Amino acid sequence: MAIMNRRAFLAAPLGAAAAARLGGFAPEKNQLGLVRSTHPRLSRPASPEDPLDYERVRDMVWQAIRYAGGLEDRIRSGSWVVIKPNIVSLRPMPHYRTGDVTDLRVTRAVVEYVARHSQAARVTVAEGGSYRAPHDPTPDSVVMQNGRHTDALNFDWGAQEFPGLAGSLADVLHGASAAFPAKRFDYVDLSYDAVRDPAGTFQRIEVPRSATGVGGFGERTDYFVTNAIRNCDFLISVPVMKVHLMCGITACLKNYVGTAPRQCYASPGGFSNDRLHAQHSLDGRIDSFITDLAAFHPPDFNVVDGIRGLQYEEHGNGKPDQMIRSNLILAGRDPVATDALVARLVGFQPWDIEFLHMASQRAMGTFDLGRVKVTGDDPSPLFARWAKPKGWFGRCNREWRVTRDPSAPVAEWCPYQAPTETLHFTRWPGAGGPAPAYAAATHVRAGESRKVWLWMGVHGRAVAWLNDQKVLEEENLTRYRIGQFRKAVELRSGDNLLVFHVKAAAGLPRLSALLVGPQNDGDSAWGIRWSA
Repeated sequence: MAIMNRRAFLAAPLGAAAAARLGGFAPEKNQLGLVRSTHPRLSRPASPEDPLDYERVRDMVWQAIRYAGGLEDRIRSGSWVVIKPNIVSLRPMPHYRTGDVTDLRVTRAVVEYVARHSQAARVTVAEGGSYRAPHDPTPDSVVMQNGRHTDALNFDWGAQEFPGLAGSLADVLHGASAAFPAKRFDYVDLSYDAVRDPAGTFQRIEVPRSATGVGGFGERTDYFVTNAIRNCDFLISVPVMKVHLMCGITACLKNYVGTAPRQCYASPGGFSNDRLHAQHSLDGRIDSFITDLAAFHPPDFNVVDGIRGLQYEEHGNGKPDQMIRSNLILAGRDPVATDALVARLVGFQPWDIEFLHMASQRAMGTFDLGRVKVTGDDPSPLFARWAKPKGWFGRCNREWRVTRDPSAPVAEWCPYQAPTETLHFTRWPGAGGPAPAYAAATHVRAGESRKVWLWMGVHGRAVAWLNDQKVLEEENLTRYRIGQFRKAVELRSGDNLLVFHVKAAAGLPRLSALLVGPQNDGDSAWGIRWSA
């Protein structure tokens, strides 16, 4: 048994007390199971490079579920259990690559565990991918196999993609039905499962408020959602562990993007969720609707496929080193803690994953890994540094003091918590209409003197001071972007004051500030805390 060590896991910009305030939930949720193919309690341990067979994968999955507390006492008799893998694409779709979708062996192992070790009455595998169903007459986004229109249910993966398990998802479900005739096994294509009103019209539903009163985060907070996700009794998220181009990682919570019905969100000529992005992104980021979609039915349990995944981004990009084999399974009840550990396993800081902050605010769980118990394998030796997306940056400061009068003392400036990476000077409560000049300040606390990089994004003319010393003076009158200007600076031990004076020019003034570690790679500097 390995228990996560606070020194090894919490050394992040967010302190334990602050992280604890973000997540109000029972401590027993924070138990995770981690099993690698080398785990000594497996019946047939294998090397981290072994392609594995189905029996080995099943043993890993079942052991991880048991380490995370099991499902026997959590699934009530007669329940409808929905298992949600990630099957976003199929061969030979242009972006498909091994490691892009949940390993069919993992999905089958979860189906079998639920069938054998619970009193569920109905077990459904549900997914909505970027391919049309055979009943859909629309000619685009169609996958053909052996001359037939196919989908995630009927696609035959052959014997090579998932060693030791040939065939289709339909074969898996037929096998389960034969082995457990008293239970019902089926598949729901979430792309076509939108909730409708009594007249049959697709129905938008407002994001439910959490017990703490937190509602939706998206630019638009009413969504098209699916019947299976809303109405099932128990939901298991079964994602594949990958890097994501837009939000850093994809795992338990990002898996919910596949629950948005594409019949409602796809534009003519394709079957992507482009309207979901257009309508619900917040300041250009997708984290908001990831969290909002999960709010309609947060996962009751999670099993992460860490056998093979993708670095750089979430779909195949043609690079020969993109696919990473890790041969591990991670399971847990708390989706935020599970995703936080996924982030560490692939080389991200949980603090830098925006949707983890949002999910914590909704009390879905904790990303404070100092409060998480990992049973099974010790995660520390498994930490890797996967290649991050091009243009990656960590979580910018949100804690500001803002003013229209830069000559006033900083203590008199208005405290303001920005909802996004960017401080929009014309949107804070004291904006009072456009002004020729603004100022913003934030405090940075460091445990020791250290060298970091200041990344500043600005639209307008900006001067930055750190502890009364001018460190940057830049002008940007074209496209605004995070981290456009970068300067090596040194923080002193204790409190540091960052002050920015911004003059409006050729448009609305904007500002962002990020402190990056000495590698200057976009990851937030470790061990700092922001405050207004």
